Amino acid sequence: MQTNELIAQLAREGAHKPAPPPARILVSWLGFMILYFFVLLAIHGLRSDIGQKLQQSLYFSEILLMLAIALLSALAASWLSLPDANQKAWIRFVPLLPLGAFAGMLIYGMLTTSALTLSQCLQLARYDCVIRIILYGLLPGGIMFSVTSRAAPTRCCWAGSMIGLSVASLGYILLRLVDPSDDPTQLIIWHFLPVLFMTVIGMMLGGWLLGRVWRKAG
Repeated sequence: MQTNELIAQLAREGAHKPAPPPARILVSWLGFMILYFFVLLAIHGLRSDIGQKLQQSLYFSEILLMLAIALLSALAASWLSLPDANQKAWIRFVPLLPLGAFAGMLIYGMLTTSALTLSQCLQLARYDCVIRIILYGLLPGGIMFSVTSRAAPTRCCWAGSMIGLSVASLGYILLRLVDPSDDPTQLIIWHFLPVLFMTVIGMMLGGWLLGRVWRKAG
């Protein structure tokens, strides 16, 4: 009798729709992010010296490195969304390579230029930069978490951290394109640290939101 009830329940629920492949998740999310990115650029407008800045190799390299971080972490998040603990697990470490290079570039700039001291930088209290990076990432982060949760990932914390890193990196790029702050110490304190903060928050949300399906199953 119990077997018949189980069969009847499965028949009523129907076949479960399989999770979309990582490539489809990535392309769909990037398509939304490109549209979202240009809408925000149209609202805020580019910084007045953007033409000159793009001709500077250090600034251009900074943008490219952060773009690589955003894309690679989005790729990692899309693969980690699969309900298979052994599915390209190594990909979670790939975004850490450009992230380390980016951090090294900022530290090098702080040590080799007439950058502000830490106390001077903190006195500026550029909390608006932190808030903007967080706000820029709320909508795309929420969408990516929603899509990923449907796929029932097994590496929940890693998937969440990659989502947080990706949306925060795009927020960093957007802020660098619209805000004229170029001091290396400011970039570390008010731009880069918020990216790391959102990565940690993404990891915590991943363990909580993405892990709910397994807690329910248990």
